[in-house]
Amino acid sequence: MRQTLRTMRQDAWTSEDDAILAEIVLRHIRDGSTQLAGFNEASRRLGRTAAACGFRWNACVRKQQRNIIEVAKEERKDKKAERVQAQLEGGDLDHPTATLMSWAQVLRFLRQEKNTAGQWASRWRNAERQCSEWKQRFAELEREHRKQTEAFRNMRQEYETVVNDYRALVQIMERVRKATVLSDETTSDGFLYKIDENGNLERLSEHFDIEQAE
Repeated sequence: MRQTLRTMRQDAWTSEDDAILAEIVLRHIRDGSTQLAGFNEASRRLGRTAAACGFRWNACVRKQQRNIIEVAKEERKDKKAERVQAQLEGGDLDHPTATLMSWAQVLRFLRQEKNTAGQWASRWRNAERQCSEWKQRFAELEREHRKQTEAFRNMRQEYETVVNDYRALVQIMERVRKATVLSDETTSDGFLYKIDENGNLERLSEHFDIEQAE
């Protein structure tokens, strides 16, 4: 008769309980079953809930049985490999069509792997194409950067030339302003100045006719 939650044990776990739980769960691991199935079997045998068995396993027993668990997993792999080999060789007498079914499964697996390989090959080609496009774009941007850098350098040089010419012009205009005679007065140094056709200042004697200087 199945035990209800009211009849489940609530007392502390003993070393014997831990040993029984470990034996059941390890057997399920070796046989290729799940730990949950082992907890359910341990629940019926120990009179505890499956949740309590699972909690006890994860909190305590599993840590103590770590090495044995690895061995059980290896045994499970070996048993699985033996079953597959037996099916491929037609050695399972209980299933006469096991060989045909196994070959069908192998062919299905190979088709899936082929499709997967094709998808990865397509992704690889797309990645290579994108990489090539980005390399080309980078080269274009690099050339444009060099072009803009050279243009900026030329503009800076032109700007500095214009600034220097402007400063020189301001100085000339300032000298002209100071030296130009707008009336009958002469400059303090006794000379008059005029600008020739080339923009240069030409000094005139103080006796030079003002109208001629203009």
